[in-house]
Amino acid sequence: MYTSYPIIGDNTIETVRYTTSKHSADSGLVWINETQYFSGVPPQVWNFCLGNHQLCQKWLLDRQGFSLSKEDIQQYQRIIVLLKEIIDSLVEIQVEIQHSQLKNQKIFEKLQIIVAEQLGIEPNQVSLASNFVKNLGADSLDIVELIMVLESTFNIQINDKFAEEFSTPQQIVNYISQKVAV
Repeated sequence: MYTSYPIIGDNTIETVRYTTSKHSADSGLVWINETQYFSGVPPQVWNFCLGNHQLCQKWLLDRQGFSLSKEDIQQYQRIIVLLKEIIDSLVEIQVEIQHSQLKNQKIFEKLQIIVAEQLGIEPNQVSLASNFVKNLGADSLDIVELIMVLESTFNIQINDKFAEEFSTPQQIVNYISQKVAV
């Protein structure tokens, strides 16, 4: 990403405003007075807030009435670049979270059917928080058979320690999610 400060002037911050660029909807202009501006500022960067502060705007407003030095201009441009990188990282994190949630949902849907078939109940009776023994009526033989079916279905090996400790579908979903790509 590239941002510029193309107009020569006194660099005094008089009024701060953002306008979209005539050339691209993906970037805009951050005006500091009637003639000078920073160009190439994406709207999501301009609108990015931390707490109650719109960072790009706040930085300039804190300097209102003063003239920006060359170093100030460069620092503001670095802030814009860094905020864009932060936003991109946040988007990547959100995508990963959504992918993980979708993966877990797919595992749970398979698990619901397997548990219902193994225990002779309806799939909608199986929730993530259900206790296999207390809520779903499973006994130790049912649990052993369930483990065998899960290992076969998901092509995984469930370790003995986990097999002895799990009690809910949520625990199984978490375990399988770590072992397979769905």
